[in-house]
Amino acid sequence: MANPVSINPLANINILDSIGTFGSIALVIGIAIVIMVLLAGFLFLMIIRKQYWINIHVFRLIGNIPTRVATYKAKEVPFGLAGDKLWRVAPQGMFSLPFKIIKWLPVGKIQSAPREWWYWIRSDGEWINFDLQDIDEISKKAGVRFVQEDMRLQRLATERLLEQRLMDKSFWEKWKDTIMLIIFFLVIAVCMVLLFYQWGKLLDKTLPLVEAITKSLNIVTNTCGQEFMNRTSQAGASGLVPVG
Repeated sequence: MANPVSINPLANINILDSIGTFGSIALVIGIAIVIMVLLAGFLFLMIIRKQYWINIHVFRLIGNIPTRVATYKAKEVPFGLAGDKLWRVAPQGMFSLPFKIIKWLPVGKIQSAPREWWYWIRSDGEWINFDLQDIDEISKKAGVRFVQEDMRLQRLATERLLEQRLMDKSFWEKWKDTIMLIIFFLVIAVCMVLLFYQWGKLLDKTLPLVEAITKSLNIVTNTCGQEFMNRTSQAGASGLVPVG
C-alpha cells in the first residue's frame, strides 16, 4: 500500500529531527506569524493609502512670486457627535502618513481638480482654501482691454521687422532646402554619367563578339547554301533518262 501524501511542507527537512516535536511546532508557528505580519502590514498600507485620498497643494509668496511649496495628503476624520469632520494633513510617503501630522484643517470647500484642493499660506501663517479666477470675466467686469486692433497690427509688424533684421536665419536654415535639392540632382547626374560610361565600356567589349558571331553566321550560311546547291544539282542529274 502506498504511503499517504504528507501535507506538511517541512516533513522532509532534517532539521526537524534535531529540534524535536516542540521545536517543529514552534518553527511552524513562527513562520505562520511572519506570514500573518507581512499580510497585515500589506493590508495596513493599502488601507492607509485608500484613506489618504485628498491631495493638498500648498502655495505661498516667495520673492514676490506665488510659488507652490509643498504637496501633502489628507484624510477625513470624524470630530464630535454632530457629524463634523476635520482633515488630518500628513506628509507624502506610505510610512509617514499614519505617524506624522502637518496640520488639522476644516473640510475644504473649493476643489481645484479631482481629489485636489489648493491652499494659500498667508503672512500670518493661516491656510486659506482658494482657486483660480476667470481672468476673462474679471477683465470684462473691470472694462480692461489688453490688446487693441491697432496694437495687434503693430505687434505683427514689429515681429516681422525683428525677424528680417535682428532674428535673421542662418545660411543653412535659409538655403538648406535649395542645397539639398541641388545635391540630389548632382547625385542623379553622376549616377547617370557612370551608368552610360559603364554601358559604353560594355558595348566596346560586346562589338567584337557580335562581329565574330556575324562572321560565323555568314560562314554557316555560305556553307549550308553551297551544300544545298550541290545536293539539288545531284538530285536533278540522277532523274534524267539517257537517250538510247
